[in-house]
Amino acid sequence: MHWLVALLVVLQIAWGWAMQEIPRTPPGLRADAFNLHKSIGLTILVLMLFRIAWRLRHPPPPLPDLPRWQRVLAKGNHALLYTALVVMPVAGYLGSVFSGYPVKVFGIMLPAWGGRDESIKAAMSAIHLVTSWILLAAIALHVAAALRHALDHRDRVLRRMLPYRATPRSPRESGVGDAIKVE
Repeated sequence: MHWLVALLVVLQIAWGWAMQEIPRTPPGLRADAFNLHKSIGLTILVLMLFRIAWRLRHPPPPLPDLPRWQRVLAKGNHALLYTALVVMPVAGYLGSVFSGYPVKVFGIMLPAWGGRDESIKAAMSAIHLVTSWILLAAIALHVAAALRHALDHRDRVLRRMLPYRATPRSPRESGVGDAIKVE
């Protein structure tokens, strides 16, 4: 789930910025680009809601032995990532609803339940934009921390996130570290 969401988010961010350069006329190409962006954004929202529900029933493995400030930062950054990955598509969707344009998800038109309201649309667009920058910063911190664990600490934190890793041979390799005493 981590890597699927990560891939979609990286593609979505790149597409979101690139599509701003598509000319407004003729409108078809730009509308198609925005509808694809909306479709992927709503897919990310569904995946994140599923991931949050799954995470509530399956807590993450314990962090390795880290200074308190790093543990707080790691947990805070994860919370920020999860929050941004819910807020951003919701703001994008609501901005679309109140823009007066139809919302299509992979070609299927969703019911129009809200009318055109420029003030709500502007607020949602601002939230969407600000959240994109917050998300970029949180992703950069997340990647930097993972690389630091891989290169400096060598504590296998990155290895436990890899999609096709071998089964850990010891509690230390699983990232559990001192949580389990091995005799």
